[in-house]
Amino acid sequence: MHQFTAGCPPMENYPEHVYKIILRYFGDCCFIAEENEQIIGFVMGIVPQSFHGTYFLWDIGVTPSYRGQGIGGKLVREVEKELGKMGFKRIELTIDPSNIPSRKLFEKMGYENISERVGKTIEVQGNMAVKDYYKPGRHFMVFEKLI
Repeated sequence: MHQFTAGCPPMENYPEHVYKIILRYFGDCCFIAEENEQIIGFVMGIVPQSFHGTYFLWDIGVTPSYRGQGIGGKLVREVEKELGKMGFKRIELTIDPSNIPSRKLFEKMGYENISERVGKTIEVQGNMAVKDYYKPGRHFMVFEKLI
């Protein structure tokens, strides 16, 4: 996954050990899309203990040559279906306000910006985001969908 995300700008490429930890402890909640035995997309998430029935969708990516073909939407629909079978009731995720394609994808799929319920908000590029969500100056929008 580390190599995959390195080839998918503008995605953040976290240190390799982060992916290993996520896959080891939450691998049953991580999903890939393949074509010809090559990964073309993925969703990684974690299950927070303090939010029963919630899946935190931590990262989603589609390889650049497959973007714009509906792979992200198909992947998210499949993830929602599988999570529903596993008993999850809610998906939460964060989106950088500058990531317009991601925001549009999740809004189109029925996700709602709940930033105002999460913390102090600030308007960024016309969108409400939680001020300093990850660190000072890193304002992120928080979205959810009930499944």
